Amino acid sequence: MKKGDAGGGAGPVLDLRVRWRIGWIAAGWAALAALVAVARPLEQTSSPRLRLAAALLLSLGVTCAALMASLKGRGRGERLAFYVFLALSLDGIGQLVAPWGFPVWPLMMLLVGTLAVAERLGLALLIAGLASMLAAAEAMVGKSRFNGDWSLAAATAIAGFLLAIAVNRALLAEKRRLSATLAELTRLRSGIDQIEELDGGSSWPPYNTASLTLRQVSEEQRRARQVERAAELYDALAKLMSVARRAVGAHAALYFELDRERERAYLRAADGPENLIADCSMSLRDDPVAFVINREQAFYATDFKRLLWSLPYYRTETKIGTLLAQPVRVGGVLAAVVIVDHIEIQAFSSSEPDLVSSCAEIAADTVAGVKAALSREELGAEFKAAYGVSRQLAALTEPAPVSRLLLRSARDLVPIEAGAVVMLDEKQTRYVVEEAFGWAREYVSREVGISEKTWAAWVLRSADDPYLLDEVAGHKDRMPVLVLDEGMSRAESLLALPLKTRNRALGALMLTGRRGTFDAATNRVLGILSNQAAAALSTLQLLERIKSQAVRDGLTGLYNRRAFDDLLMRSMAREERQEGRLALLLLDLDRFKKLNDTYGHPAGDAALRITAQILERLLRKADQAARFGGEEFVAILPGTDEAGARRLAERMREAIEKHTFIFEGARISLSASFGVAVAPADGGEPEALLAAADRALYAAKQAGRNRVMTASSLNDSKTTDSRNETVPGES
Repeated sequence: MKKGDAGGGAGPVLDLRVRWRIGWIAAGWAALAALVAVARPLEQTSSPRLRLAAALLLSLGVTCAALMASLKGRGRGERLAFYVFLALSLDGIGQLVAPWGFPVWPLMMLLVGTLAVAERLGLALLIAGLASMLAAAEAMVGKSRFNGDWSLAAATAIAGFLLAIAVNRALLAEKRRLSATLAELTRLRSGIDQIEELDGGSSWPPYNTASLTLRQVSEEQRRARQVERAAELYDALAKLMSVARRAVGAHAALYFELDRERERAYLRAADGPENLIADCSMSLRDDPVAFVINREQAFYATDFKRLLWSLPYYRTETKIGTLLAQPVRVGGVLAAVVIVDHIEIQAFSSSEPDLVSSCAEIAADTVAGVKAALSREELGAEFKAAYGVSRQLAALTEPAPVSRLLLRSARDLVPIEAGAVVMLDEKQTRYVVEEAFGWAREYVSREVGISEKTWAAWVLRSADDPYLLDEVAGHKDRMPVLVLDEGMSRAESLLALPLKTRNRALGALMLTGRRGTFDAATNRVLGILSNQAAAALSTLQLLERIKSQAVRDGLTGLYNRRAFDDLLMRSMAREERQEGRLALLLLDLDRFKKLNDTYGHPAGDAALRITAQILERLLRKADQAARFGGEEFVAILPGTDEAGARRLAERMREAIEKHTFIFEGARISLSASFGVAVAPADGGEPEALLAAADRALYAAKQAGRNRVMTASSLNDSKTTDSRNETVPGES
């Protein structure tokens, strides 16, 4: 068993197991005090010593219980003891002030009501029960308040219980009302955001042909196509029933579609007399449909009055003599039943059942054909929509428009309440909310660790395929969607689509809406678009890395010499147009060759990387640093005069000098010499300015290294030297 933790911080006040024991000891102490209170020890008739002992017991109990309940990580025992001692204290005060006629039961009811608001209902009822017990004890043995009046004690008990229940129920109702109000406000805010985003000043891409095509995949459009195809199907089935009726000379021919979920068979097409019920339905448990479902074979009945004279698809009693029901299988599944009937008994010979069976097969082929056509139409609309957006994604040249187009496409597909695109950083340790709308817009640019407990982090860590959660609040792992402080009630339904390429996570598309918002077609299209967006983002990131490698030094990550020349030329041209100033710092690590010869080139590489990190830490965002060559570095300081450049160079020199690093067990120190030049005073052209800084650096080396020299100081020293020159031979 460990006795200490070296280097550890301050631990908890008490061990968890000790806290648990003390908490329930305190609760037992409170129960004992409650039993003592039944004897009314603080009444005026009690002895002074008993009253003093009871008062000390209550005071000590309240103090200790309050202290334990205030500590972090308190348990149920501490809270229970504190509230019991609080109720006993109120009762004790009532015993003390009773001779003066001051009732304490209103304070007791206030305590019960407060607990009903702040704690669980069970705890409030427990304190109400304690108050009832104390009131009964007062009525039985008390000498002042109730004086044996049991009716007043009973009223107090009933009032306490009713108050706790009423306050708790009212609080729950108010919470439900507030939750509904907040949800409605969220939807209203989302609607307002969508209206604002349609404004002309919005940064979202404009609606185009691809957007309109995407809307054809939406749930409303899909339902419209289904209704249209269903109408065509039922029209074809009605014609088929008419042919079947004439072929077998039937009284009526009907097509019933089976609905397993509702356990009903619905009449979809029929041909028969006027007393047929057009919108008829029957239970799947009733014959003849039940027989066909259970046996999965045809049903034949004749001269069966109890069934045939009370068929549910006739408005009035019709004396049917013969009935034949034939199953309709679509794709091997029993989907419908074709029924033909006749007034006469034994009306169908051996040929009629074969005709009805053929009719059922034709009906099955018709249904399968319409379903296949609808499926092809759905897939055509989906791929047509995805193709248009994919072409737009392939034409984009920056990551931000890719994210915006992906979100716009999602909104065109389905009425979502909020959405966001989150992107992982290079080290894949955190993600950033790049683009968002709806309630998620307030979290744009927020950074969240990949290990945090959010749905976005979970998707980035674990998910390979789209993940649909249709009831966020009811999931066992209740987590916020994007950031930790967004709350738990922002979304009813969540669809998360990872943006991945070659098993490498780039980000994720997070969409929220009402329950049932995301259907299969939406998921398929958004999955395709997410894959296309991931491919586009991966390509853009690759191009950015290639561009960066072309202008960056591979060892230090700073700009290389070629990029520096271009940056210096553009910076000087800009400052010249604005009549501004520009400073140039040129630095060289001292005795770098000796470091390489002593510790090896890997130590020299480490020294170069450390120097680059110091430069990046001390430079401003507008400044630009580069590796000039070998152990030389250079920094461009726009808008900086000589004094400011010299101060910055001194800070850099001191930082390099104070920094030591350990390489293979050896502690290595560094120093650097700096040359400073300022345009246009020291040079109006890039070559002249760079030459002036190089001269200043050489002078710093000659003066003993580890120092800063300016080009202007060299010019001053030259002027002084020229004035002090003497002709040879003169003394």
